Amino acid sequence: MGSWLYSLLVAGLVAQVPSPAPALVAPAPAEQAAAARMQKDVTFFASPAMKGRGNGYPELDQVAARIEGELKGLGLQTQVQRYPFIARVVRERQEAILTRGDSGRALVWGKDIEALGLSADAAFRNKALTFLGYGIQVPGGYDDLAGFDLKGRVAVIARTVPELDAFAHLPKGERSLLVRLKRLETAQVAGVIVLEDAGLHPLQREEGPVKLEIPVLGLRPEALGSDCGDLDARFKTIKDTGRPASQDFMQAPWTALTLELKLRREEAQLPNVIAVIPGRDPKLKGEYIVLGAHMDHLGLGERHSMGGAEARGQIHPGADDNASGTALVVELARQLKAEKPRRSILLLHFSGEEEGLLGSQYWVQHPTLPLDSVKFMLNFDMVGRIDSAAPKLLLGGLGASKAAVEATHRFMPKGFAVTADVGASVGGSDHMSFSQAKIPTFFFFTGIHGDYHRPGDLAERINYAGMAQLATFGKAVALDLANADAVPAFDPETAKLAAKGDGGPMRVAFGSLPDYADNAKGFRINGVTKGSTAEQIGLQAGDIITHFGPKPVKSIYDFMGALGTFKPGDKVVVQWLRGDQPMQAEATLKGRS
Repeated sequence: MGSWLYSLLVAGLVAQVPSPAPALVAPAPAEQAAAARMQKDVTFFASPAMKGRGNGYPELDQVAARIEGELKGLGLQTQVQRYPFIARVVRERQEAILTRGDSGRALVWGKDIEALGLSADAAFRNKALTFLGYGIQVPGGYDDLAGFDLKGRVAVIARTVPELDAFAHLPKGERSLLVRLKRLETAQVAGVIVLEDAGLHPLQREEGPVKLEIPVLGLRPEALGSDCGDLDARFKTIKDTGRPASQDFMQAPWTALTLELKLRREEAQLPNVIAVIPGRDPKLKGEYIVLGAHMDHLGLGERHSMGGAEARGQIHPGADDNASGTALVVELARQLKAEKPRRSILLLHFSGEEEGLLGSQYWVQHPTLPLDSVKFMLNFDMVGRIDSAAPKLLLGGLGASKAAVEATHRFMPKGFAVTADVGASVGGSDHMSFSQAKIPTFFFFTGIHGDYHRPGDLAERINYAGMAQLATFGKAVALDLANADAVPAFDPETAKLAAKGDGGPMRVAFGSLPDYADNAKGFRINGVTKGSTAEQIGLQAGDIITHFGPKPVKSIYDFMGALGTFKPGDKVVVQWLRGDQPMQAEATLKGRS
């Protein structure tokens, strides 16, 4: 599971299942056999040999081959769909020299300095350093950039904005490093040095865009030595006062950077494993119920680990996240094949979920069968840590009505407590890609725990008896949908999601449903919410926003950054493409309800 849902949970935004609940009843003999099969699968998927199933790892392909082999063994038609992914970023050439006056000092790569994975290449000499504190800019308030002409200079900022009362007034978006980097890119700086108080980050693929248009370097503050004068004192002033302390630091004390940097991005082809259980009804077998789970995890914890610096380099087994859901969908294939449902069952095992729902987004944009033939999607993500004493299930509906979610409760195993949650609190996993395509979804999830995104998410900590009972429940729900005369319709009201971004809550609501995939032309949307500003100005699914006010938009991150600079009641001209036709309209922005 991606980290966004975790942030919602810890913020108290996801409804929790009622407690206490009765204990699990003893599993039936068939469930005992299912538990043993799933234990075997999870143990393989989460084994040390699979090295955490990281995206771009060869071990993820081994997992995909194992899943495909299991499904072929059932006599099912299978295929592997592949799509490109930047797996590694490697330095090919590098040189960095700090110059003060007539003397220069070479920085040591990997020790003093390192590129960020989203950095552009660069070759320049003696570009002046400009200290900008944190690179924060809030209209009418705190402004680290005030009074500076930054074009052609190297901006120096700190990575992390302090969690201090003096900064409590800042919009949460200003804490995002990416938001601040995009601002400096717009200011046409020659490059950015990010001061890494907690130590250098290794060179790797970064969250967000594949790369920016400026070089971005991480630097240990100690590596500056005395070349930036009283930098430490200025940071102390900022922290003590909550006010910028950089305005008189332009070019002083005359320190400059010479940089040569060439990066190579190594591409991998990530797998989605696909199989079909054919339906038996001549009229309905052309319709599909999707059962999905993501098979990737965090590898050696290079990105998204919750275990801190000491966990980096350790195997993150991901037994619950999401070997559990992967094994459960394979088990459902075993059980459902014998049931001969009226509609067909489409089994999808995704990669790339931990990097932003990449695999499910790719399948939805490049479906292996007509997308309008998919009538419902069930997603299983983190379903292995059931508490035997008080078993709980969050069964979410994104794009499904609350009545549809509640109708499944009649199949719930005895002793389980369950929610009937809908809307934004049940986003953050692969079902979101389908909901954005106007396909109703159910999301099966048994809760966050202390081993989430840590090396301790081990196969021996999974409750296989509980998983077997969830498989019985999932089978009943899937058959109910597959055999029904009519499938519950998509509910646009429960499909509303706040746009994803590092910036946190925004002051205004726009109403676009985002497409998170990269698009060379701008920020593509999958739709608009009813009554929203986006709908009122005429935006439609498939439109590509290119400008929001004066700011060019090349990605969702640009869009969120631009949106965060406005307040309710502001007027802004929005420009977009519909096909190749440019369009624009003036929007009056609304506050969030």
